[in-house]
Amino acid sequence: MTKKKPFIFGIVALVFLVALGFTLWKIFDRNSNEKPLNPPEVVTTLDREYVGTDGKQIEIAKETEDVNGFLNNLIENKKSFVIYVSLPICEGSTAEFKSYVHDFQKENSLSFYYLTSDYAKETMIFNTVKYFPSVIIVKEGEIVKYLRYDSDEDAEYYKSYDGFSKWFKNNVEY
Repeated sequence: MTKKKPFIFGIVALVFLVALGFTLWKIFDRNSNEKPLNPPEVVTTLDREYVGTDGKQIEIAKETEDVNGFLNNLIENKKSFVIYVSLPICEGSTAEFKSYVHDFQKENSLSFYYLTSDYAKETMIFNTVKYFPSVIIVKEGEIVKYLRYDSDEDAEYYKSYDGFSKWFKNNVEY
């Protein structure tokens, strides 16, 4: 009987340690998933004129004939804003992504600038962003973050409203 007591105590202690380890692992794993995907230095706050709006897309090509001049003016004035650039014709998954972006804008009362890729190729955007559709975050006149359509890393953000929302909220305060 005395030989069984240490054995039973050892089993109970082992079960306890495994349960404690599993609990701690779950706690740390859950916390690691809640951290922002990007470091705080890339997070920006949108200028007030783009927040609390009707969630419209401001189509730059309809605002002016000089798309590049319009963007350069925003940059020179150190504005913080978002540009959504799509393909001229959206079908399939790109059309779905366009609806996620538009729905997000409406639900969060945010205005984004809008361009099609044929106009974007004639602007400073194309120096940085080569594949579309994309959402581009400009902080004080500088592109600080954008969705890369050609990147496996960003693929999840294109696949659902929740994915896009997660990416945006990790990068922009409003």
